[in-house]
Amino acid sequence: MDNAHLRMGIVEYNVTTKSYSTRVQAFCDRFAMDAAQTHMLSIFGNDAEIAAISAAISTGAQLTAMLPDGTTKHLSLGDDVTNYRGHIQIADRKRPIRHLLSFSKALTQNGMDGKVYLLYNDPALIWATVISFLGLPATPEWADAGVQMLSQTGKIEQMTGFNCTPVAVKVAREELLAWIGEQVRAGALEFPAKSGPIFWPRYDVQHLVPLPEEDAAAA
Repeated sequence: MDNAHLRMGIVEYNVTTKSYSTRVQAFCDRFAMDAAQTHMLSIFGNDAEIAAISAAISTGAQLTAMLPDGTTKHLSLGDDVTNYRGHIQIADRKRPIRHLLSFSKALTQNGMDGKVYLLYNDPALIWATVISFLGLPATPEWADAGVQMLSQTGKIEQMTGFNCTPVAVKVAREELLAWIGEQVRAGALEFPAKSGPIFWPRYDVQHLVPLPEEDAAAA
């Protein structure tokens, strides 16, 4: 984790009116966005910084992210944002560092608008999530073929991410079920040899949003 701050961005809220001017910054370790809006934002700062940016997010204000490579991104999470707050106590610091994790309405209601959002582009995770959300009969072993089909037919949208690899999958339940049926009849997908429950991999936060490679190696 040495020099982890050098791999963080800066998120800034800046507003100027006739009566006042506000400029607040906080460290950013991750965000995910598509062309329409930002869907996830993770920032760290002190009490005042996090309170100000949290309030700005709740009012739909636009933020600016300045990344380590010098590029900038404009962030807006839209209406009905869900915020989670936490803190990290660090040795030799009197006050803990505050953490704010914000999710868009679309990500909070994941799958309800016909799109399934993921923060990590991994075939096994994509397949497990899509199958779970659509409630379809399938097995983990079909992940490679299933995700390849989704990719080749343009169902997987690559999103913009900072320290994550987000994607959005848009496919109708009937369409995916029809593909599964066709592949089973053709012998391309096989049912388990024995009857019984299907055991899917268990995923925790580390799987859903992995550490950047540099930090994972040092952990």
